[in-house]
Amino acid sequence: MQTLYANVVNFKVTPAEIVLEFGNNFPERPTVGVPPGYQPDIRIVLAAPALPGLAAAFQQAANQQAAQVKMHGTPPAGGVN
Repeated sequence: MQTLYANVVNFKVTPAEIVLEFGNNFPERPTVGVPPGYQPDIRIVLAAPALPGLAAAFQQAANQQAAQVKMHGTPPAGGVN
């Protein structure tokens, strides 16, 4: 398995698929949205029917993160194991 750190996420939705692009960008001044000249490191294309399951997984992860912050007062250190 490959692990990739991303601080830029771009997505596109068509009637047939969802395209997620992940990558890194470390500009001197942060920008809002996709930075000019940005090239993603990885692109994931999912069939449209996968979106509800993906949305549910992200919501579950967001709920867990919020519960940890509420319990500990700060986001947990470290990354995904």
